[in-house]
Formats: sequence, structure tokens, C-alpha cells
Amino acid sequence: MFRKKTVVSDGGKCGLKMKQLQLTVIVCTVMLYIVYRTTNYQHKQTEMETRTHPFGTVKELLLNSRGLDGLPRGIIHATSDLELRPLWSTSSSRSKANDYNNRNLLVVPVGIEQKDNVDATVRKFLPANFTIILFHYDGNVDGWWDLEWSNEAIHIVAQNQTKWWFPKRFLHPDVVSIYDYIFLWDEDLGVEHFNPRSALKSYTSKF
Repeated sequence: MFRKKTVVSDGGKCGLKMKQLQLTVIVCTVMLYIVYRTTNYQHKQTEMETRTHPFGTVKELLLNSRGLDGLPRGIIHATSDLELRPLWSTSSSRSKANDYNNRNLLVVPVGIEQKDNVDATVRKFLPANFTIILFHYDGNVDGWWDLEWSNEAIHIVAQNQTKWWFPKRFLHPDVVSIYDYIFLWDEDLGVEHFNPRSALKSYTSKF
């Protein structure tokens, strides 16, 4: 009777170990798949951006940089941009994200007191294919999330800084070179009689 209980007990332990082993194999497989997809995505992004940016290559950047040889492929880029991209995306959406034709940039240093005026400004510019960046010099970002376009904008925040502190640090030529026009807009400037599309057509015809 004692031997039978021992055999049953050993069988239960063996079954538990097998379940744990199966679970471990599943978790490892999922992790390897995630690493593979991420690495593959970074590799494709690097290839596409190397073809689309004419201002330098990743290889040239690495030659001029020290101590970066250990970083994974896809981390270092010669140039960048300010376009939002999902981590997981299809090939068609990646191609669309890398279509840099007729891209424009609206940059506005903002404080929460001018929220209504900034809202009207952004609503004017978004239909004209503008990427929106808000520099929050007063540190208040939470007060902007109720605007329907807020998730489409890029929010950069630093407290107690001047308005010009932001563009001097974030609008590097290698980041904004893809944009045809960059509007650095004052937050209290009205847009009642301003049409971004008409302005772009006028600038294009003159220059």
C-alpha cells in the first residue's frame, strides 16, 4: 500500500514538471518571436530610411562615432524625423509612413492659458498635411488630452524654460530636413484670416 502511494506521488510530480517544462518552452518561443519581429522591423526601417534620406548614411555616421559599435542594428540612423509610427505595422503602413512627399511641420510653444487659441490653430493646419509639435513650457500636458487631435500631436515638456529653448534643441537639421515647410508659430497669433493651404501655394509659386 505504501509503495502504491509513492508511485502515485512520483507520477504527480513528474506530470507537474512536464507542465512546467511545456510552459517554459511556450514562453521562450513567444519571446524569441517578439525579438525576431522587432529586429526584422528595425532592419527594414533602416534599409528604407537609408534609401530615402540623401543627407548621409548610417555607415558614415558610425565611422564618425566612437563607442557605438556594440549597439544593435537599427538603433543608429544618420537622419530622423518627427513622424509617429506604431511599433507593429504592416508593409503597406510602413511605406505610407515613409512617404515624405509634401510633409510640413507646425511647431508651437504653448501654455495652458492659450489652449483655445492653439486649438483653433491646429485645426487649421492639420488638414493641410502638417505634423504638429507642441512645446509645453509651463509643464502642463494633462490639460490638453481632451482635444480630439491631441493624440496625433507630439508633446514635449520642460518646466520653466523660454519658448526659444525648445526649437534650438529639438529642431535639428537632420531631424527636420524631410519637411518642405516649417511653421514656428506663436501661440497667441490668430488664424481667423489665415489659410495654410493658400499660404503653401503662394510660397511654392514664389520659391
